[in-house]
Amino acid sequence: MNPTWHATSRLAIGIFVTSTVLISLVGCSHIIKRGQSPDTEAMEFATDFEEPIYIGDIARPTGMGTQKVDGIALVTELKGTGSEPRPSGQRDYLISEIKTHNIDNINGLLESKDNSLVLVMGMIPQGAQKGDRFDVNVQTLKRSKTTSLEGGYLMQARLKPFVSTRKSISFGHNSALVRGRVIVDALFRSEEDDTQSVSGIIPGGGIVTRERTNQLSIKGDDRSIQTATAVGQAINDRFSTRIQGSPEGVANPINDQIVEMLIPEDYRHNIGRYFHVVLNIAYAETPLQRVNRLEVLERQLHDPAQASLTAVRLEAIGEEAKNVLKRGLRSNNSVVQFHSAEALAYMGDNSGLEILREAADTKPSYRWHALTAMASIKDAPAEEALADLFNSDSAEARYGAFRALRKSMPDSLAISGEFAGREFMLHTVSSTSRPIIHISRSELPEIVIFGGDQRFNDDLIYVKAGLTVKAEGSDKVLIKQYLPNGEEKKIRCSNLISDVLRQIVKLDADYGDVVRLLKHAKDSEAMESQLVINSVPQLSNSYRAVGIEDSSNEETFVSEKTSDEEGGLGALKGLFR
Repeated sequence: MNPTWHATSRLAIGIFVTSTVLISLVGCSHIIKRGQSPDTEAMEFATDFEEPIYIGDIARPTGMGTQKVDGIALVTELKGTGSEPRPSGQRDYLISEIKTHNIDNINGLLESKDNSLVLVMGMIPQGAQKGDRFDVNVQTLKRSKTTSLEGGYLMQARLKPFVSTRKSISFGHNSALVRGRVIVDALFRSEEDDTQSVSGIIPGGGIVTRERTNQLSIKGDDRSIQTATAVGQAINDRFSTRIQGSPEGVANPINDQIVEMLIPEDYRHNIGRYFHVVLNIAYAETPLQRVNRLEVLERQLHDPAQASLTAVRLEAIGEEAKNVLKRGLRSNNSVVQFHSAEALAYMGDNSGLEILREAADTKPSYRWHALTAMASIKDAPAEEALADLFNSDSAEARYGAFRALRKSMPDSLAISGEFAGREFMLHTVSSTSRPIIHISRSELPEIVIFGGDQRFNDDLIYVKAGLTVKAEGSDKVLIKQYLPNGEEKKIRCSNLISDVLRQIVKLDADYGDVVRLLKHAKDSEAMESQLVINSVPQLSNSYRAVGIEDSSNEETFVSEKTSDEEGGLGALKGLFR
């Protein structure tokens, strides 16, 4: 928290009293010039109803969107597929980074074919706090002689934003640290080429070290300390958060233009919605005006074309609007029902939980929104509803529910798991639907087995350099590791897929080896389970439409699109030319 928060707030309270008196004297003729609120032109209002000034009319959010950060680092443990970087600015930069680790014989480190210089790029999400994790992409330089990054481990490095002007390119402050096992892109592609072995991702490998701030900026002629204070007060009347166990307002006016914003825990995974709600808080409204507006909003809520924005405006009102939203749950229209249930969820009310669960199960365009809203509730019924989605016919709904539950209730017994050799998380969860094994390539290395009794069959045989996995009899698997000195290590285990995965990491197999084993077993029909890769619900604006698709066709290998590297790694390549 900004150290001037409390001092500024005390000053602001005094100014707010003055501004409140002025506002009460002028009534509807506010001291702030009225702007145009979102979607107002598409609405019809009662002739005796005057739309209030919303915070979105006089302020806009800043610091939104993702922040691109870049760096140069060293990948180690490559088993002869690396290369020495040629003399360049990138090499010089890497040497300066390695020196911070107090490592001797840096030149020998760079000359080894077990290592490779790589470019690193990540996107820090809006509202990120210290310790939050994010995915990072890595790739070699275009003229690098490195042939593969498979199995490599990225040494810890610092990531920074960089600013490009016509005359120069410069780095900003250190914003994150990165390290971890590289998962090459070739593992997730049906057709491999050379470039897919020298580029990859480290799921959750970035760790935020510089918190991103969120702010509201007062627009143009409306800028004044009185306006900033009144905006802050209006927001704090609706939202608070807890800091060191004590309730605090989320808005802190720091000058005539900027209001710093904290993010309530219920909105941590949907910051965009939080600001949408904040911008639809009425800036100044008497109790009588609010009663009249609630009547208008209730009529608008039952119009499917207006239900999305109207539900947000009811959510912005808070407790007084709950009964209106609960009546929306009884609408004959599924769009009205959904938006009412979603708004209630962010208000801590689980009355619409079953509507959200059904939407997550059967309506792909609603899925992300439904799951994120359910995760905000954090009570036993929400936990049960998310776990019930593990039985869905949709792989995306299943894993989406798993991920939502992991974020909202990480200690839930429904998602209990274990670290497999410190390489990845392995979860086996109960499911009555078809057997699915889900492989993650974002957020963290993770394998989720939906349905516990999944086994390899007698056709299993997998061979790679130094490792053999072979079915032995009807219910056993033999795992052999061949050491450089000619020795062998053997492990026998059951043919349960979860058992085999646990055992092979004991023989130095990494996450990439596990993914290759599972893909090989599926391709060779050595297991009947469906194999799904990164089937993650996506944020969609189409859920606001009146018409909704009720089903989707899912492919076995569904892979989430990664961030475009253009302007990130591509721009970084040119930094040291």
